[in-house]
Amino acid sequence: MKTRLFSIIPAILLSGCAVYVPTVPTTPLLRQKGETEVTAGVRSFSSLEAGAAWVPVGRLLVAGEAAFKPTSDSKTNSSTIKNRDYHRQVGLGLGTFWLLGRNQTGYLAAIGGIGLAATQVYDPSVDIAVLLLPFPPLGTPKQGNLYQAHYRRYYGQLYWAAQQKRSSYGFSVRGTLVDYYKLHRDQLPLVTSNRFFLEPTCFLRYGRGPIQGQVTLGISVSPGADSSSPYRNNLTPVSTLIGIGVVVRPSMLFQRSTETSVL
Repeated sequence: MKTRLFSIIPAILLSGCAVYVPTVPTTPLLRQKGETEVTAGVRSFSSLEAGAAWVPVGRLLVAGEAAFKPTSDSKTNSSTIKNRDYHRQVGLGLGTFWLLGRNQTGYLAAIGGIGLAATQVYDPSVDIAVLLLPFPPLGTPKQGNLYQAHYRRYYGQLYWAAQQKRSSYGFSVRGTLVDYYKLHRDQLPLVTSNRFFLEPTCFLRYGRGPIQGQVTLGISVSPGADSSSPYRNNLTPVSTLIGIGVVVRPSMLFQRSTETSVL
């Protein structure tokens, strides 16, 4: 158990060099036709994320999301490598929801969708390995590896929430299949199979008015990933899903302004 724990911790710390970047799962709590919800926040203090959800008819739920990491220079102990680390992605999903319980305070929803992503990340771990070797083998690169990728991600999500007077809390489980249609390592194609990630999270939303706060905690793991693969930390990372954001309910803002004008 301790061995397994100690192997996970370094993987989480190295997830900043990962090619696949998970997003915080969207968990809209819309209840009727015409309602909308817009979210904005930060994931793991590095990525900017935004989402929107809408109920156009009946119990049909439309949810979109986007994530963006500002470009930055990759740094090693000795120098700054002029490679720009970034990621950009968008996604769109369709789903449905059910109101549960006698007072309909329980909320259950299912969403499935597709996303597109582009990422570039520099992994300086080779530099560290070279420094540790007194006589590096011939041909060992003096710098790390540059990964560039474009991929599609197909996801399915199920989440439940309990809505109280002033707050809501719930749990979500999302499965994501990552399909690389371009994957390069140091400008050379890297062949890999599709990767599946399991992403459980829990969330707490405070407030029932037009502006609410939300905190999400979770993890992204790839079950059955080959632990002996030299690309494990880059292609099948263990990533934290820590999200802090704001939820805006435009329909409630409009309703409140209408009530004020009537009074």
